[in-house]
Amino acid sequence: MIKTGLFSFLVIILVLIVSLFGYRFFAQEKIKNASAAQIKNGGISELKEILVNGDKQFILVDGKDKTKPFCLFLHGGPGSPFPYGVSARSLYPEITESCVAVYYDQRGSGKSFNKELNIKTMNIDQFIADANVIVDYIRKHYKQEKIYLLGQSFGTVTGTLLVSKYPEKFHAYLGISQLTSTVKGQEIGYTWLENEATEKDDKKTLQTLQDLGEGPYLDEKEDIFSGLIDQYRGMNYYDEDVEKVNLFNLVKGAFISPDYSLPDIYHSFITGPKLSLIESKELKEEIILTDFFHTIKKIDVPIYFIQGKYDKQTNYDLAKQYYELLDAPNGKEFITLENSAHYPNTLDSEIIIRTIKEMVVKEN
Repeated sequence: MIKTGLFSFLVIILVLIVSLFGYRFFAQEKIKNASAAQIKNGGISELKEILVNGDKQFILVDGKDKTKPFCLFLHGGPGSPFPYGVSARSLYPEITESCVAVYYDQRGSGKSFNKELNIKTMNIDQFIADANVIVDYIRKHYKQEKIYLLGQSFGTVTGTLLVSKYPEKFHAYLGISQLTSTVKGQEIGYTWLENEATEKDDKKTLQTLQDLGEGPYLDEKEDIFSGLIDQYRGMNYYDEDVEKVNLFNLVKGAFISPDYSLPDIYHSFITGPKLSLIESKELKEEIILTDFFHTIKKIDVPIYFIQGKYDKQTNYDLAKQYYELLDAPNGKEFITLENSAHYPNTLDSEIIIRTIKEMVVKEN
């Protein structure tokens, strides 16, 4: 009886595994065929391996018209190359209609993960230097005088510093969930959480806040604090009219991408985040202590910020304050996502697509 039950269980598991791999294979073939058709019709869709400051890194270049302007995307994380990483081939046709999208798995992430990577290179200066190599590669290889730069969450740290340092290389910069000052955000977030927890008579959260004490919160304390922010919908907002963001939709490309091997998937979800967020303590501290209010007061390219109204991780109010103080002589625009927190909600996705389209038309 037990042996029969075990055998049935193993058969079910085997069928499930075969089905998943079958789905992955057919999905990959569909993406490959779409890419081939895109190339045949004057587009571009190619994976590139580039030697970046001594390490192999990867970009995916994807566009329906290869004569369109180039947009380089810097994903969040660090360590998690989503949603705009190398696994995004064919996932965002609305974007690739407007520009040639360059999706980049940054140092220690996804396809660019390297187990021999020197942990001492996991710092913000190195990420800037890496991204600058990618920018120059795009400009030289694809004959672009300037490109557009788009960052999301952690990608806005590298992005802001990069356009500030090399404005001559960029048409414009777009920050989605723009980080400005995590320490200031923690201070505001603490008061917000305290008020929310008091209103709900949430004694457990109030005790946790009391135990945390004053910031800045680094290492384990930051994890606890971010957990509270997420618990109170400051990361992924929802209410009776707004559904939570399905996080699987942000990462699903990794499972069906023809550009990702099984080890690449593992690096995207396990080893990459572990390296970037747990082992690289100095990088995490650098990010937390970043304060653009004091370090970046002027940027000489057109600036666009897209921020979720309920974002308490890269705090909405702080992003608005920074935007108002930022000297941007070539113009600036602040766009609010009315249904989003840190993760852009699908109800607001059209706003992001429209902003990218308008930016490319206006600034090109």
